[in-house]
Amino acid sequence: MQIILKDVVLFGYHGVHALERKVGTQFRIDILIDLHRPDPIKQLEDTVDYASIFAILKTEFEKTESILEVLLERLMDAFKSVCQGVTSIDISIVKINPPIAGFQGEVGVRIKKEFT
Repeated sequence: MQIILKDVVLFGYHGVHALERKVGTQFRIDILIDLHRPDPIKQLEDTVDYASIFAILKTEFEKTESILEVLLERLMDAFKSVCQGVTSIDISIVKINPPIAGFQGEVGVRIKKEFT
């Protein structure tokens, strides 16, 4: 079973440059949570609520970080602590408009951890 939040767009103030932390920019986030559930899922309490994952994402995203790697680790810990039966978590954060002179495209970071 997988819980997927894809192409979530949030505005944040993350980056190494002072201007990034002052004016902010948009980020695109993808989250994939693999679950092992031995019993059939029949109600919301048997699985992970998308809304709760989004709420955690929003709360953690509001805390400014100089580098996205720190934010990724914090998100990983937060999701793992509230999700029962998690076997892996994969999170990517893409900076949609990076402040790199002459650069066209997107930059980002990704982390994937497996749990036993």
